[in-house]
Amino acid sequence: MVICKIAKPIIVVIILAAILRFYHLGINPPSPYWEEAALGYDAYSILKTGKDFHGNSWPLIAFESFGDYKPSLYFYTTVPSVALFGLNTFAVRFPSALFGTLTVLLVYLLIKDKRTALIASLLLAISPWHLQLSRAGFEANLGLFLLVLGVFWSPALALSMYAYHANRILAPLLFLVLAATGRIKKIWSSSIVFLVLILPILWQFNSPVIRQRFAETSALATLDPIIKSNQLIAADGGGTIARLVHHRFWHYSQIFLTNYFNHFSFKYLFLSGDTNPRHSIQTVGGLYLIQLPFLLYGLLQSLKKRTKTDLMLLAWLFLAPIPAALTLASPHALRSLPMLIPLTIFTAKGVIRFKKIFLIILLIEASRYLYLYHQVYPNQWSSQWQYGYQEMVQYVDANQDKYNQIYITRQLGRPSIYYWFYTKTDPRLVQALNSSVPKDQGEYLEFGKIKFQDEDYLPNSLVVSEESGKFKIYEN
Repeated sequence: MVICKIAKPIIVVIILAAILRFYHLGINPPSPYWEEAALGYDAYSILKTGKDFHGNSWPLIAFESFGDYKPSLYFYTTVPSVALFGLNTFAVRFPSALFGTLTVLLVYLLIKDKRTALIASLLLAISPWHLQLSRAGFEANLGLFLLVLGVFWSPALALSMYAYHANRILAPLLFLVLAATGRIKKIWSSSIVFLVLILPILWQFNSPVIRQRFAETSALATLDPIIKSNQLIAADGGGTIARLVHHRFWHYSQIFLTNYFNHFSFKYLFLSGDTNPRHSIQTVGGLYLIQLPFLLYGLLQSLKKRTKTDLMLLAWLFLAPIPAALTLASPHALRSLPMLIPLTIFTAKGVIRFKKIFLIILLIEASRYLYLYHQVYPNQWSSQWQYGYQEMVQYVDANQDKYNQIYITRQLGRPSIYYWFYTKTDPRLVQALNSSVPKDQGEYLEFGKIKFQDEDYLPNSLVVSEESGKFKIYEN
């Protein structure tokens, strides 16, 4: 009887989480971002041929993408959904929505006090931050699920490193935290399993498969601090003291610490979130405003009690922004997503004494967010999701026999991947051209009579250009 009383509310919360994540999943956001289209088409290619569209057989660590490499696990979770639902936007986003829903359940199981657990799971179910990222094909969302699962089953931490780049830094740190706080019982055997599972990553650590993304996004790779340091040293006489005072270490540290603390800013957490419109609707923070006083109260209670679970969550919270702080774009909702788990749980800990007031205001804020997300956001930010590609591709595909040549602009994204995605092009045709067609950062610039570039147009051509952020189609 007691189990039923506890089980019924969490079942309702899980159903709510699923509805909020799956409702209109294929049409809001209004179009797949080009990385989602690539995820879907690569999954389709694996399903049909056992190779990605570049011709690589069953990539283990990462899939070749446009100028970098994407961790492999989300691709493989997309293969079954593409097999079930076909190659479409819903299928690409299905794994993210599914694992987002399951993360809500894991958070409930993570907390011993079931009243706190229920509130925490409810907060995550309606979280603007988590909903935004659960409703698109973001690898970070699968990575978060595996990090939380790692609290119960440590090998999942290693698997999370195959899901998202940032987890390759955070997962080993969380493994140490779990070991130190007693969550991992058999430390030696668990450590061996962890190391065995990440051996492929360690083996290719110096290859572009692992390092290229870090090199492109790392704040430590920029030369600006070195240039600034050299200028200040020269201006200060170039002596030993000048070299110590103006050493590049201080400038890199300043970048890291600024980035790190940006993730705890009021604006980022409570007002507008990530400045990238794909990661936030821009008018609501990652957390609801009503969470702030309860979050602070819950934090103070955890600092006061310092149970092993409290210490684990505190360490988790302060370690989570590190991968994001090492990159140029900061604050970053995807790379700092693991912060959301301790922030949510600390809020729930603070809510217990003021539950009724909190829930009333939370309902108002959540209703406003859901209205903005479903009624305003898809119209206001459709261009950020490359809306219009489906209609353009359908027109080109239906009319291509009328023309000798077709030119499609690249100014609005990655047209080749959208063409294959929406026409369900046989991956074997794409693979066959891998070594012969011109490319730009892995992006095909030609496919049959179609040229994905702006150049001098030949007679009897169909031209798809860009005008005011939209496609313009005309004949040459």
